[in-house]
Amino acid sequence: MTAMAVRRIVYALVLAGALLFQITNDNYLAHFLLALCAALPLLSLAMSLRGMMGCRLVLSALPPALNRGEEGRWQVSVEVPGPLPLARLSLRTVEKNLLTGRAQRRLLTMSGVARRRPADMAAPTGHCGVLEFRAEKIRVYDYLGLFSRRVPPPAPARLLCRPIPVKTQPPAIPEGLGSPAPRAALRKGPGEDCDLRDYRPGDPMRAVHWKLSYKWDELIVRERADTLVPLPLLTLDRFGSPGRLDALLDKLAGLSRALLGVQRPHAVLWLDGAGLPQLCPVSDEKELRDCLTALLGSFAPPTGPELDGFPELLRAPGGPAFRIHVTLEGGEGHD
Repeated sequence: MTAMAVRRIVYALVLAGALLFQITNDNYLAHFLLALCAALPLLSLAMSLRGMMGCRLVLSALPPALNRGEEGRWQVSVEVPGPLPLARLSLRTVEKNLLTGRAQRRLLTMSGVARRRPADMAAPTGHCGVLEFRAEKIRVYDYLGLFSRRVPPPAPARLLCRPIPVKTQPPAIPEGLGSPAPRAALRKGPGEDCDLRDYRPGDPMRAVHWKLSYKWDELIVRERADTLVPLPLLTLDRFGSPGRLDALLDKLAGLSRALLGVQRPHAVLWLDGAGLPQLCPVSDEKELRDCLTALLGSFAPPTGPELDGFPELLRAPGGPAFRIHVTLEGGEGHD
């Protein structure tokens, strides 16, 4: 039996008692008590109705991104129209790590909710991943708790729980691979049988694509596909327990940051939860953050296929990739 059902039963008993008292005592006090008991629910509803109809929830994460293990909090803000606070609001929260798939639910009750008064709770930041915070089964009640209304769920909040990069030295990479490169990834021109990239000092002027350079307001160079220099490739088998994923991602983030520290652009390759390949180029800190967000934002199963079973993926434009495979057993493997 719900709390609202109990309150309605209690109110019915009080109303029946007032009616019985009025029948057995035909005086002013008995009439007043019966009228008061009958009018109280309507008065409570009238005072609560504006807030019940117009309230709105907003979910947020503070801060929106942090390293694993740091303190993060969810915040539930309630926007209430009018001067009167809400009597009571109840909801169920769902916190889910999109990487590990683990979820937990909590019941939250807020009483005397004034305009924009927030409630907060700790976020589970023990493992890497994109944490999603949702609210469901939201109900708002009048002052007597006899009436309620379901509130539409707000947009979920997300918190990025990043790995802690392991400090490491950049791996030795053959000369010419991942050399300081253009800031943009290689681009394919419309109708072109070659790839396009930003101009670099020393490029012959005959290789400049003048039409696209004028259109994009920067010098663009044609480059034949068979002359492209492949980027170093960081790979990992993205499956396992949350603890294993944390350790793998810590090493991957450390290696990527070490390569960026010596101006070595590279790419990161993995298989997603559906077994589809995902490739992220990384040439600066922003692209590294975007890559980590993509890595952490979808489910990683407990077991899955290894990249070694897909040799066709372990190639880069212009030839075989110099591959650095991130593992927990014995460090990184080089191909």
